[in-house]
Amino acid sequence: MEHKDKEEEFREVFEKHSDELFRHCHLRLSDRERAVELTQETFLRAWEYVSKGNVVKNYRPFLYRILNNLVVDEYRKKKSQSLDALLEDEETVVSIEGEFLRDESDALEAAMIRFDAAHAIEALKKLPQQYQVVLIMRYVDGFSSTEIAAYMKEKENAIAVRIHRGLRKLRDMLEL
Repeated sequence: MEHKDKEEEFREVFEKHSDELFRHCHLRLSDRERAVELTQETFLRAWEYVSKGNVVKNYRPFLYRILNNLVVDEYRKKKSQSLDALLEDEETVVSIEGEFLRDESDALEAAMIRFDAAHAIEALKKLPQQYQVVLIMRYVDGFSSTEIAAYMKEKENAIAVRIHRGLRKLRDMLEL
């Protein structure tokens, strides 16, 4: 493939996946600026890989793998920072509800939905990482269990069980 063709293909990949990668990262980090930076870094690393002549058959899981590694590195860097401080960032919750839930048809109903969504997102962030990641990938990013299993290099059954257990834990947290 010619260099120009690679650039055009990569430009299309960026247009197709940049927003969903950013949302995924923003939900996991609760820091808009870092989410933007890590999303950009993801595409930079992917471009470096492709420009060296390497072939990517399916960009979506490839990009998520790069992003996940960057997020894990970010968690390692911030180990000393309190998780509670990250979870209590109300500005992030308002930002998230504004991005994901817009409904002008019925203001009261929309406000109630956003309030519930904000609590669900707050609870989701309190789940252990193993459940949080699969639930975000499944219900925010729209990955199937098969795609998540391939991405995480695990059996589909293990992912399905993790999703089920994560949902049960989330439901228990929301019922309190």
